[in-house]
Parts: sequence; structure tokens; C-alpha cells
Amino acid sequence: MELIYNEGYRMYKAGNGGFPDKTYIICSDEGSGILLRPHIAGKELQDRMEKVAEIFMDAVGRLALKGKKKGNITELIFLAGGLYYQLNHGFKKNFNAAIPQCFLGIKRQRVEGSEGAFTAVATYENFESLPDNATVIIGDTIATGATLQQGIYHLLDSLDTKGYRLENLVVCSLACSVNGARLMKDVEKRVKRDFPEANVYLIVAEELFHLMPDGTDLRFLYDDAAMPDETRERVLKEYGPQLGKDMKCAVFDWGTRCKNPIKHYREFLEFVDEMKKAECNAKTKSVMEKMEKETKEALAQFEKPI
Repeated sequence: MELIYNEGYRMYKAGNGGFPDKTYIICSDEGSGILLRPHIAGKELQDRMEKVAEIFMDAVGRLALKGKKKGNITELIFLAGGLYYQLNHGFKKNFNAAIPQCFLGIKRQRVEGSEGAFTAVATYENFESLPDNATVIIGDTIATGATLQQGIYHLLDSLDTKGYRLENLVVCSLACSVNGARLMKDVEKRVKRDFPEANVYLIVAEELFHLMPDGTDLRFLYDDAAMPDETRERVLKEYGPQLGKDMKCAVFDWGTRCKNPIKHYREFLEFVDEMKKAECNAKTKSVMEKMEKETKEALAQFEKPI
């Protein structure tokens, strides 16, 4: 991986791996502060994500927005998880303007009889703010990539129907799997077919994760994961080698964590109970006990009156 920016955060250009040509990994205290704290939810998570969004949009500005008119830039929000990427906040902080927004209700569905295979169906669309000569920015957590792929194809069809041109497609992901990044390569081919001059950017936090067979859980220290050395060192320091593989997921259910924190806290505590039954080394036990304590404290706050 090639370090191409190092001022407040580090940005690496990913090498060959079957990913889009313009794939970048961003390392920061802000991003790792979410990915290595999978028990946090609600306000704390959203506040932290605002800081990550500021970094994402700074990187997007450096890579894709130079010389672009603000009126030709839009955010495509996949409901509901995309709402919590806070990219509009990041755009306002960096460019002193609100980003026009399009919305797409899209839900992934498990393919019957399969393990870890999903498809996705669009259920709602508001593309009123979709411009011509568009730079479209999407924030999405990417496991199999099925939702992202279908959402982008829906966007491309809408651009074609309107007779509009796409200049840049930018995907920002707090957590993206290796599988999802490779599927984005197929998306890039479709974009280039329909809009030969368009650029596709994939910007992810910390690493490209290993995807578990269930098609949902994203894990750190597996052989197929792609990451800078500093990410590996950070995971080993914070988690150790055992929990670096055994933590259920780097993000758990992103939508649940943001919009239903009580449910997330309870689900995380169930995971802690499972870990207690397993053979864990001292490092793993210490980390899990700390997370359990903080989760119970956060859950207790919801019992207090306003």
C-alpha cells in the first residue's frame, strides 16, 4: 500500500487486489475509535461518526471534487443506514455548504437456500436533487455488496432515463469487506460501460475486512483482509491476536446501533455472554470485561428520566 497523504489522517492507495482502480484506505484515530469500540451506539456513535465524516469529505475533496461545481455534487443516501454516515455534516464543515441529497429505500434479502448470499430490492426513490454532470457520493457499510451494487445500478438507470451524465461516483465506507470491494470492481465496469469518462472511487476506513460465511460479519485479522501495517498493529495492541479474529463483527448491525441503541446494547451483551463460555486468554477477557461494563452503563442511562 502506498501512503499518499499524511496530515491529520493517513490515506493509502490500495494496490492490485481486484478492487476498483481508485481504492483508498484511510487510517485515523476517529475511524479506529469506532471500529475498535463495537459496543458503542446511539449518541456516542453518531457524535464520533460526525468526526469520521469530516475526514471522509476532506479525502473526497482532495481526490474527486477539485474544480467541481457545488451544484453538480449530490449525496445518495441509502435508507436508513446511510443517514448515519453524517456526510452532509462533513461536507458543511469542509466546504461551507449543504450537499444536495437523493434518497433510495433499498433492502437486502437473503437468497433462499444459500449461506451468506443476498440480493437487494429498491422500495422508495427520491432523486429530485440528482444533477446533470453529477458527482454522486454514497456512504455505506459493505458486507456482500449486494445492496450497494443494486443501489448504484438503480442510480445509473435513473441517470440514463433523465439523459444525464455521471462524472464521478464516490463510495465512502466505515467498514467494507474484501468481497464488497471486489464486487465494486464489477460496478466500476458497468459505470465505465455507461459513462466511459466517469471515475469510480472507493474510500474505506482502516482496512478491507474478511467477510464471514454468514455474509454479514466483518472481521479484522484474517489472511484475506487487506490493511496497512498501522491498522494491524493497532488491532493487535487493542485486541490482541485472539480477539482480533474472534470479535463477532467490526460494526455489528449498523442501522440498529444508530437508530435502536437499546437493542444493540442487549445484543452486544449476549455476545459477551457467548465469549465468557469460550476459552479466552487474559487480553481478550480484559477487553471484553471493559466493554461489558461500558455497555451496561450506557444501557442504564435509558432507565433515567429526562
